[in-house]
Amino acid sequence: MKPCIVLQTDFGISTGLPASMNAVIVKIDPEIRIYDLCHEIREYDIRQASSTLASTFPYWPDGTIFVTVVDPGVGTTRRSCVAKMKNGSYVVTPDNGSLSYLYEEIEEVREIDETINRLPGSDNHHTFHGRDVYAYTAARLASGLISYEEVGPLYNKEEVIHFSLPTSEIVDGVACGEVTGAHDHFGNVGISIPNEMIKDIGIQVGDKCRVEISKDGNVLYDQEMLFHKSFGWVNPGEPILNECSNDYVEISINQGSFCDEELPELLDAYDLSNYKVKIYPVEKK
Repeated sequence: MKPCIVLQTDFGISTGLPASMNAVIVKIDPEIRIYDLCHEIREYDIRQASSTLASTFPYWPDGTIFVTVVDPGVGTTRRSCVAKMKNGSYVVTPDNGSLSYLYEEIEEVREIDETINRLPGSDNHHTFHGRDVYAYTAARLASGLISYEEVGPLYNKEEVIHFSLPTSEIVDGVACGEVTGAHDHFGNVGISIPNEMIKDIGIQVGDKCRVEISKDGNVLYDQEMLFHKSFGWVNPGEPILNECSNDYVEISINQGSFCDEELPELLDAYDLSNYKVKIYPVEKK
């Protein structure tokens, strides 16, 4: 069976742009299965794109071809590439930081040779490489029309653009990390602190803890809340620190939006690493 193609962009679902990418793929090989990961990545937010892709990557079959296009540098000198992953999957993307969260999973990477792997007739189109280069290359790779070696020249993994990932540590019995995500749909706030680290500082499921969020040394939020397995362990409208299915904790409000009600500025921030989080056992605060 041919590998499926999974698409992620910041194009939105009302523009018709993702459908044009689908059209190119189907025209090359109508047997290829196409799935949409997300087309609502915030405009130009490469960090969010990288994080979202990494969060779903392990659940797809080995050999899947991912196309992720958040490309504020489209039409410039930034590289287009296909990264071969250790599990045999591929990521087709601009080399602009989108591979950061999957950097350690990269086996090797090739620059797309656009003299070969570009939609015929699109040489004068400079703003839609998602269709003309990435979808086209992915379809040719999935269909077997080209091998991975025919994508283009190999280049050093060390040259791949990648930003530093969020960190976490325990300092004097306090779990310290960064905000990693602010979701405008449910309003949850992702944190770089693993579920198990909370237990390492003596907070067990069902205990109260204290959560502090600051930026540039200024405390923006400081409140006591329950630490539990999911949202439903508190009443509607109450905040909770819950174990998340990606193995890291998150802050949410049961049947509400933490971002909207507490820190709406998170929804507008492109570098969430500026927002630091500390989680205390209640008796330590």
